[in-house]
Amino acid sequence: MATLGIIAANVVLTVVLRHGFDNAARDYGIIPSQFRMGRLITSAFIHDGFLHLSMNMILLYIFGSRLERTVGKLEFGLFYIGACFASSLTHIAIVFASLPPYYATRAVVGASGAVAGVMGLYAVRFHRKMFRVGGVEVSALFLIIIWLVLQLIMGVIALYADDFLGLRLRHVAYWSHLGGFAFGIITALIANMALQGEREYLTSESRRNENEGNLLGAAQNYETLIKYDPDNASAHANLARLWAMMDEETQSLPYYRNAIKLYTSQGKEDEALAVNEDMKRRWPHARLSTARRFRLASYMAEVGKYERAIQTFRDIADRDPQSPEAQMSLIKIGHLQLSTLADPSASIATINSFLTRYPKSEWRKLAEEMLERAKDVAFQQSVLFPAGDL
Repeated sequence: MATLGIIAANVVLTVVLRHGFDNAARDYGIIPSQFRMGRLITSAFIHDGFLHLSMNMILLYIFGSRLERTVGKLEFGLFYIGACFASSLTHIAIVFASLPPYYATRAVVGASGAVAGVMGLYAVRFHRKMFRVGGVEVSALFLIIIWLVLQLIMGVIALYADDFLGLRLRHVAYWSHLGGFAFGIITALIANMALQGEREYLTSESRRNENEGNLLGAAQNYETLIKYDPDNASAHANLARLWAMMDEETQSLPYYRNAIKLYTSQGKEDEALAVNEDMKRRWPHARLSTARRFRLASYMAEVGKYERAIQTFRDIADRDPQSPEAQMSLIKIGHLQLSTLADPSASIATINSFLTRYPKSEWRKLAEEMLERAKDVAFQQSVLFPAGDL
């Protein structure tokens, strides 16, 4: 895990450098008047004592481990480096903008700013997460907001006073914490993590409600999710299924059709086909639009479900004979019968039916060429396997 690797690096460096901390801080810490790009990162791996280290690493593990599992090891590692840069640059900017010259020569070390970035990312991605504190469930977002408000108050006071209630405020880089946190928030918003978190929470709640037998509550969760994420085909499909389980046909069918439409538009024909089968099983009389059924039938043919594809194409040709899809359906049937099922006689019958129904079709020439091929194949078969041969 990247999180454990970062923690291990911090622990090792703190132990190794504990006797030469002052020199290490000068060589690897952030000194605004001696700007070095590399120090924006190295400063985040050095700590002034084990208390400082422990606080940062505990917070990093609590918030970082789950984020890493969600976004990936590489992505989390890159984000952490970005948080190091953002927090360090914020500290340098505040020192030059608002603090006395003394602070420009003072070395600052610690992972607090980078860890704050992790907390900012977590606050958006897992804004629904609950922590158990003293037997009471408390929102993670609420705890993070309390922390943020304290950092902001201390940071503002530190701009005007060195001491406050006995605390040496300017010995703590509060604005680096705020800079890192802002970086985390901005990154999460750019990556649309708030929606991801809401989707995860509402889906989980819907499953919980369904398992408890509360189908209406589960449906309401998916309806809320669709408001946030209207193109979520899975939410439409699950909501359709839930309404069907409650025998609400008028509520169920539109969501089935929306799910199939979304899946096909996203190139997920397998899922669209599965939803269509579920819809047909629950509501046998239900029909999709002709164009949608034609696309699904074409996909069935592509994946080797030939008989079902032919059945669907034939249904299109019979139920909506005036549509362009009806004409193409007969062409498709004839092609499958000839090329895939090796049944030229059936193909000849289908193409003749097409030519009879649609004598002025723009695909007439294609049909005539296919008919000639089918007749050739039929003739060859009759020569090779004369009638009566075993």
